[in-house]
Amino acid sequence: MNVDVSIIIVNYHTSCQVRDCVESVHKYSSGFSYELIIVDNASEPELKELYATDPEVKVVCLDENVGFGRANNAGFEVARGRYLFCLNPDTILLNNAIGILVRFMDEHPEVSACGGNLFNTDMQPTLSFRRQLPGFKWEINEFLNLKPEKRKYGSNRIFNNSGRPFEVGYITGADLMLRRDVVEKVGGFDPHFFMYYEETDLCSRIRKAGGKIFSVPEARIQHLEGGSFEKGESISLSRVERSEAGRRVYYQLNFNWLYRQFLNLIYLATLASRSLLLPQCPRRQGWRRRLKVFFSH
Repeated sequence: MNVDVSIIIVNYHTSCQVRDCVESVHKYSSGFSYELIIVDNASEPELKELYATDPEVKVVCLDENVGFGRANNAGFEVARGRYLFCLNPDTILLNNAIGILVRFMDEHPEVSACGGNLFNTDMQPTLSFRRQLPGFKWEINEFLNLKPEKRKYGSNRIFNNSGRPFEVGYITGADLMLRRDVVEKVGGFDPHFFMYYEETDLCSRIRKAGGKIFSVPEARIQHLEGGSFEKGESISLSRVERSEAGRRVYYQLNFNWLYRQFLNLIYLATLASRSLLLPQCPRRQGWRRRLKVFFSH
């Protein structure tokens, strides 16, 4: 029997957060049918026993940690929903967010994907989407310290303060709702990605296929970012390395060699300027770390 939404949560040593996430789904979700699919990246197989008595939860245990995108793909393979909803384990629904997104998709058949507004641990607006996809304008905007984007979009740059849905470049993977038939048409997450930029690439393919991607601000979700990473300097370096790897893969898949070199020159100028010009602070150290990783590859 089909259901309206297959909610896919990828777990990697986040079972406590998964529990809170699942509880919030059960608490707030109404007006639609759903199934929860937890895909464990070879970290906590005991989740099968934990949810053995919950008929709405299915646990898929992978033999290795295949990363975010490929784990979601594994969830897609067993999903029965009309919509596929990728939900991070470190999220908590604040209202009937999934139902709101389902209703929006039902009422707007021209929309291929959507997501809600995300709030951080302190309930402040946080990155929910970007208005454009990586490329020339993206790199120039980064080099100019986001000034063009801020001037054009104001407070609606990464968070929807308008009170109405609007079209965006991509939705973050923390709460990405997709039409099943669109995923079947363009393919799921590209397996070349391990973590970072995979949702950007998928949204890019959806847009190239003529699909629209929307932010729906009525849907509200708290995102406790970084919950699947342990604290510590070594993990920070790991995240930078994975982010840079994701960027490289995205550019390799979407641009030819010559254009990539041009974009990388702009990116290198951004890394160098922020590494040198920012005052001594953790942000400057982060940019220096990115510069080091960039040259190491």
